Amino acid sequence: MSQPDVEPVLQPDRDLRVHHRWALPGLVLVLVLMFVAVACAGFAVGRSSRVVTEEVSCLSAQGTISCVLHDGWYVSVPLRVAWTDANGGRHEGGRPDCLPPSGRGWEGPVRLAWTYVEVDGTGWRQVLWVGC
Repeated sequence: MSQPDVEPVLQPDRDLRVHHRWALPGLVLVLVLMFVAVACAGFAVGRSSRVVTEEVSCLSAQGTISCVLHDGWYVSVPLRVAWTDANGGRHEGGRPDCLPPSGRGWEGPVRLAWTYVEVDGTGWRQVLWVGC
């Protein structure tokens, strides 16, 4: 006796449950991998960027401010720089009160915040903030 040909019975509800069972863990895995990739990229970019704060002495004259850092580098302070006065008041631009255009010699100590900048192979230390 031969057996009749039987077509397999599809169970759509069961098949969908199997696919959905892996959907949430798969989505979570993809999101975690994306987060790790973004964190690693941010670390790689930010690793070379740092802001250094130190007390320095500065020469201040009409149209220019120059300061010497602890390692001997001279930096130019922009005449429109963020600065904090002796009372803690924050200023978003203009010449710092503690560095008037007197040309009298070294002023200080003055706190500077600076970072190293490099563009097309040329690097310098950019002053970001002055604290009087």
